[in-house]
Amino acid sequence: MLYTKNMLELSSNTIKVIGIFGRLSDEQEAFFDSLEKKYSKKPTGNEYDIFRHLTLSFANDATVSDVREQLELLKSLKQFLPLKLKVNAAFVKDEEFLPGAEHIAINFGLEQTTELVDFVKSKVGFKAVATWYIKVVWFVPKEKQQIVIEELSELKELEFIDFYLVSNKQNDENTIFTTNQFY
Repeated sequence: MLYTKNMLELSSNTIKVIGIFGRLSDEQEAFFDSLEKKYSKKPTGNEYDIFRHLTLSFANDATVSDVREQLELLKSLKQFLPLKLKVNAAFVKDEEFLPGAEHIAINFGLEQTTELVDFVKSKVGFKAVATWYIKVVWFVPKEKQQIVIEELSELKELEFIDFYLVSNKQNDENTIFTTNQFY
């Protein structure tokens, strides 16, 4: 009996990367999309198609046990939704992986996420991430950056309505499950 066509791969037990990320409300996504449409020089192509996100956990070379651990964490995060964070200010954020690319990000006091980050740490240890900003308008040319920052100055709060467990890339195609799908 030949199994090779119907079996999962036996030579690997890892995923390149896996993590849990906060997703903004649809209204805020639409607002940031409109700013990107007006001011961004975002390159075309699938490689730049990622959603805006608040990173909560991140694991390289994730094992099957990591996936199970992350799913259990994802399910328990419902208690933190919706997550509302008071905005401090918008600022220019360099893109670490693309020299010269700059985005507009919004920062917030890290103390606003202390309880959430501590909870994540208690479940996944060193895979927890404490983030004090979120990039909201990507690939903004220098001459447009101040305009975008001014348009964002009226924004008082970020609202995250779901947490997504994602593998390899922060986009819908690589989403494994979301907190809201549990309920």
